[in-house]
Amino acid sequence: MASGTSGGREYSLVELFAIKFVLADVLIIALLLLAGPVYALLATALIVLGGLLLWHFATGDRDESRGVEPERASEAVESAAANADPVTTLQERYAAGELSEAEFEARLDRLIESNERANSASVDTDDLSLERRR
Repeated sequence: MASGTSGGREYSLVELFAIKFVLADVLIIALLLLAGPVYALLATALIVLGGLLLWHFATGDRDESRGVEPERASEAVESAAANADPVTTLQERYAAGELSEAEFEARLDRLIESNERANSASVDTDDLSLERRR
């Protein structure tokens, strides 16, 4: 939740904002009297900016604060799956039920054999495919 504790007492978000701005007023008045109006104005701007950031992070929805829309999130997952290595793709297909255990083991064996042959021939294996090319 958005509450703080101090000495056994819990403060709500509204109370935390009130305390913050009371202390900010004291600081601004002290700066105005002791340092001058420019420093008081700068402190006011920093305090307001801090309050806005605190409010944004305390009340914002997790997905909205990151700016991720549901459609784009699924596209990102699909893109990550497309860039996954062949073994991971094979495992995901087996877990999704697209492959039987025998098919999974046969394709995994074929992939391992292909990888070993490519390594012995000093060929980069990043472009290996799970399916046979026709």
